[in-house]
Amino acid sequence: MAGTVGRPRKNSPRRRGSTAREEILDAAAELFTTQGFATTSTHQIADAVGIRQASLYYHFPSKTEIFLTLLQSTVEPSLALAERLEASDAGPELKLWALVAAEARLLLSTRWNVGRLYQLPIASSAEFTDFHGQHRELKEIFRSMAAELRGRDDQRIELPFYLAQSATEMRSNDGVVPFPLSAETLPPTAVMLADAALTVLGGLAPADRVSRTLELLVTG
Repeated sequence: MAGTVGRPRKNSPRRRGSTAREEILDAAAELFTTQGFATTSTHQIADAVGIRQASLYYHFPSKTEIFLTLLQSTVEPSLALAERLEASDAGPELKLWALVAAEARLLLSTRWNVGRLYQLPIASSAEFTDFHGQHRELKEIFRSMAAELRGRDDQRIELPFYLAQSATEMRSNDGVVPFPLSAETLPPTAVMLADAALTVLGGLAPADRVSRTLELLVTG
């Protein structure tokens, strides 16, 4: 009988994802957000996916790399959107509104509440220097866009970033996606938080803010 080809599973697929890599990330997101980083082992992650532990290392060299990948997934789409916003003809109100709405949308679009990963002690480790740099960059972009409306000396320019991030506290962690990504609509919570960001700065929300934001997201 011919030998087994590739890296066999211990069981049939049991996670969501179109690839083994996505299934590993799904399992890790659940375990990290429910029981923490230190108490989660690669063996547990592999078992949750239904693959051998050795197969997990084919996709990720370490548990730390899995954690970093999940962290980066919460900031990289917003950084990419920020570049498109800067290159667009959008006014300052729309730029800020779109960024707040998009970041909140991202945090509301996953099965597991990956925003909780920021709260784990390991997230501040020097091992994640690259992520820390991305996180600071995103925060500064929020601040700069808000400063276009109120000026650098206004302390309120710190608020839009935290309003966007507050989506993490406004969702569950039960494996159900609160608001699946859609090219036709934005989550009501994301719209509310983006509106609040402009309100606190004394800005006016553009009437076409939802449609313009969706256009920018779809072209990304």
